[in-house]
Amino acid sequence: MSSEQPPRERGLPSVYKAREARTKMRWPPAKFWGYTALLLAVSAILHWKWSQGQIESARQKLMARQRAVAVELGPRWIPMRERVEGWTLELSRGAGPELVDREALKAWNFRELAGIYLRLRVDEATSVEAVRKNAQQSLRDAFTACLLRVPNPNPLAGAECKRTRDCPAGEYCNEAERCSRPAQPFNLRVAYRTMHVLSEEWVRDAQDASSELRLRLLESSFDDTMRDDVPLAAELLTRAQYYLLVLDEPVEGAATTEALLGMPHMARVGVWRLSDGKPILRVRREASGNLIGG
Repeated sequence: MSSEQPPRERGLPSVYKAREARTKMRWPPAKFWGYTALLLAVSAILHWKWSQGQIESARQKLMARQRAVAVELGPRWIPMRERVEGWTLELSRGAGPELVDREALKAWNFRELAGIYLRLRVDEATSVEAVRKNAQQSLRDAFTACLLRVPNPNPLAGAECKRTRDCPAGEYCNEAERCSRPAQPFNLRVAYRTMHVLSEEWVRDAQDASSELRLRLLESSFDDTMRDDVPLAAELLTRAQYYLLVLDEPVEGAATTEALLGMPHMARVGVWRLSDGKPILRVRREASGNLIGG
């Protein structure tokens, strides 16, 4: 009677056992993967909390700097802005009766003084929000050169620049990317863009910034504004003695501001004395002109 023999193992027994052990240990046990996943999750949470702490710390430092600037510049800019916006909305609602205060003009010739200037279309000045938005796009034009007697520099004569810090002291980098002394009257477009760091919108942007990159961009923009634009804007606003406003009435066929300014049209012009808010001039005249740099 024959009996079956178990198959013989080929090779040395030690080699076979080692091969069998490697087969059993090819994949780690499930507990290993569970602990690994838990460790990675805890590490990710800790890193996220650390990153959020760093972002919040940077945010608080930036907001503290912004509040310090607001305390210094707010009392000078905000009351003037509110008066200017009120006058702008008043003239946009209607031209009103013509006014030329000749007695005031005899002793106070605003055409030879420092001032601030804004030119918009009537439909761009329908609310405070609209004025603030569109003022940042307001361009300097030939109107002031015809009306005023203040000598202004050629906006294309200076050295090329990218930022105001590239220019000598007392000059700024204008729209033509040339260094130039500030022209009179001072275009409020620059002031609105500069003082944007004091606005509620800027504060909301800083509070809502959820990434380190976004916060760094805000901080870099804030630093550039403080270094390049705020000193000049604050000085010019302090020196200003009048507010000159031009509101262009729309005409058929002029869909853009550039097209409108190149065509004959009616414009509302107002001048207010900043020291006491007295209206000096309010007229409605036919106007046309070409946009120029500056």
